[in-house]
Amino acid sequence: MSVLKKRWVIKNQNKTLPIFKRLLENRKHLNLENESIFHDPFLFSNMHLAVKRIFEAIEKKERIIIFGDYDVDGISSSAILGHTLAKLGANFSYRLPHRVNDGYGLSEKFIDEFIEKKIKLVITVDCGISCKNEIKKAKDYGIDTIITDHHAIPKIPPKDAYAILHPKFEDSYPFKELTGAGVAFKLAQALLKEKRQDDPQLMNSLLELALLGTVADLGPLTGENRLIVKNGLKNIAQTKLPGLKKLIEISGREEIIDVQTIGYRIAPRINAAGRISSPYTPLFLLMANAPSKEMDELAHKLQSLNEERQDITGKALIEAQKSLDTENLPPIIIAKSKDWHVGILGLIAGKLAEKYNRPTIILQEKNNCMVASARSPEYFNIVDALTFVKDCLINFGGHAQAGGFSMEASKFEDFKTKITAYTQEKIEIIDLTPVLNIDCELCESEINLNLIDEIEKLAPFGVQNQNPQFLLPNMLPENMQTVGKENKHLKFSVNIKNQNITGIGFNLGEYLKELSGGGKIDIVLQLEKNYWRSKTSVQLRVLDFRKSEH
Repeated sequence: MSVLKKRWVIKNQNKTLPIFKRLLENRKHLNLENESIFHDPFLFSNMHLAVKRIFEAIEKKERIIIFGDYDVDGISSSAILGHTLAKLGANFSYRLPHRVNDGYGLSEKFIDEFIEKKIKLVITVDCGISCKNEIKKAKDYGIDTIITDHHAIPKIPPKDAYAILHPKFEDSYPFKELTGAGVAFKLAQALLKEKRQDDPQLMNSLLELALLGTVADLGPLTGENRLIVKNGLKNIAQTKLPGLKKLIEISGREEIIDVQTIGYRIAPRINAAGRISSPYTPLFLLMANAPSKEMDELAHKLQSLNEERQDITGKALIEAQKSLDTENLPPIIIAKSKDWHVGILGLIAGKLAEKYNRPTIILQEKNNCMVASARSPEYFNIVDALTFVKDCLINFGGHAQAGGFSMEASKFEDFKTKITAYTQEKIEIIDLTPVLNIDCELCESEINLNLIDEIEKLAPFGVQNQNPQFLLPNMLPENMQTVGKENKHLKFSVNIKNQNITGIGFNLGEYLKELSGGGKIDIVLQLEKNYWRSKTSVQLRVLDFRKSEH
């Protein structure tokens, strides 16, 4: 068993093929030869209707409301549409719900505000598909609603919407996995195309914003998502959006900005505001047109919020783990506390689901009501599970692997019993040992900078296109040590072709003792370049290891 107690699965064991061909065989869904052209946005069957209504509002000088969400996908979607409408001379403003005060989605309180202010057009981004009652009320009071969303479609979608743009809502759009930012980008494309606005700088900026939402919302990096991310990464290091530039600076800018930089540095700072404060802070930063003192203050506010979010998440995660019987885990992990901030429930659920390879629900109880976030491994559809127990819930929604809901506290025990039984039935034949997927085995002679150059042709890496992971067997570790803050990381070297190659295992520092007894180990790793004093060398990103059997 590996130190992380994972089951290693080698996807391609055909050693007659070169490494790169094995990687391609493992990624048959990638189309490297034909990935340069975006689909026509008017393939959305409602796109002509949506575009016509927006231009009508612009011509009549009607006030347009962009209604978004409080996460990165919703905030970047709002910014995409905001920059586009500004270019077209629209009279528009934003509404973003506050996670604690307003909850998720287009609630009735916002419709009441729009009625009072005589709003005529609302465009939702990254939400709206589950808000049929609110949209009906808006229509009854003369407000048109254009929905742009990508979340799970309810059995009865909003029939009173003026237009719905949702990649899964219709057969006519060829790529179904767009995030909210991706759908907003397609609407922006259509608006600019209809107006014959050819503005490469604006289009680059919109792609950079769509990149943020696509990566943060874990959009599969295939098809059009791959195009968005690949093109968004091209220019983001020299972005013309001053707020995004400032955000990159405070995130600890690297020489190369990649998917990992977005996912682990930039997106968490945007998300922190929506989790524990106001989502308008990052939105106003992304909408800034010129550097200013206010822009600097917004950026530093995000930095401090992210540090606060890290602190409260770490403490809550320790508490949640202490509540678990790790030797006898149930089929679905359910933990609750009155003290956990509602904005970090999803983070705790995600970390526990990843660590224990089980669907996880984390709840906060307040005023006899419970709010929850749920996360799940790929083998289990959490929204299907919530649908099964919907009689216990006030409302719910989400994706196959991520959801949220609210319910009366009195329903908790009934809910727990029913969803545990449902989960047990669905997964009873599944091996729940966490799996580490490995592309193929490497020989020492195959490790060089040329192979890394070939691997980079498959980038960008992310969901459904992971950075290639290799098994390197029978290596003798030397110079073992822990490094970094609180000695969290593990560092050692191995001798390959008479060269000492450094291996770094992030968050593996506690396993130093596993190396101290001597002997060879099998390593699961990613290959990367290390830049030091104008010299480029191979470095091993260690993901897991075990004692060699030979």
